[in-house]
Amino acid sequence: MLELAKRSHWLQTLVVKWVSALHPAIEHNVQKTQAIKKAFYFAFLEQLAGDYLEFGVFEGTSLIAAFENDRRFRTPETPRRTFWGFDSFEGFKYFAARDRHPFFKEGDFASNYEQTRQRLEQHFKGRADWHLVKGYFEETIQAKTALDFGIKQISIALLDCDLGTPALLALNFMAPALQPGTVLILDDYFAYRGSQKEGVAGAFCQFQTEHPHLKFRRLFDYGHGGQGFVLADRA
Repeated sequence: MLELAKRSHWLQTLVVKWVSALHPAIEHNVQKTQAIKKAFYFAFLEQLAGDYLEFGVFEGTSLIAAFENDRRFRTPETPRRTFWGFDSFEGFKYFAARDRHPFFKEGDFASNYEQTRQRLEQHFKGRADWHLVKGYFEETIQAKTALDFGIKQISIALLDCDLGTPALLALNFMAPALQPGTVLILDDYFAYRGSQKEGVAGAFCQFQTEHPHLKFRRLFDYGHGGQGFVLADRA
């Protein structure tokens, strides 16, 4: 019995070491892909039409995950979706002082636009319509709405822009095209020490205050502070 206990302790220690060695960013990104899967399965169950929008593309991995999960759950009756990616591809830039954060530095998460475009082009291969909109949101979507881009309905949107100002711009941009059932995946929702006045959470709170006719419910959480919400009612 003592020998069995020693073996069990050795195995437990090994598992703890292995799990502890796995970087939290890897865990988070894996669960972000799972969150996208949950959202598309929800859209499949609810027969939700509309485009997929992503704010903060980086190197295109999440856009590929969205396409793969749409393809997995698609039926002949499912309306064809267009996939949209919005990103500066130049990394963070502080347009507002309130967005400053000790971890998010200006220039962080920059990526090569041409390489990302070619990666997506190779993956989509004409199997779906897709667009990349390059530029800071303050320059590309401010004072515009999804309708100006021909986006009439949104099924799922991922806000992975981390900072509050661009997140609020993205939410306001989407407002006219949100429909009951739209799933919003909000990454880094608990950044800024959990504040509901700053970051993505602050933007979402302000957006709901300014759009009281839009009623959201929490649908799921994932990773290290990611949240999924569904638009339950548009009064």
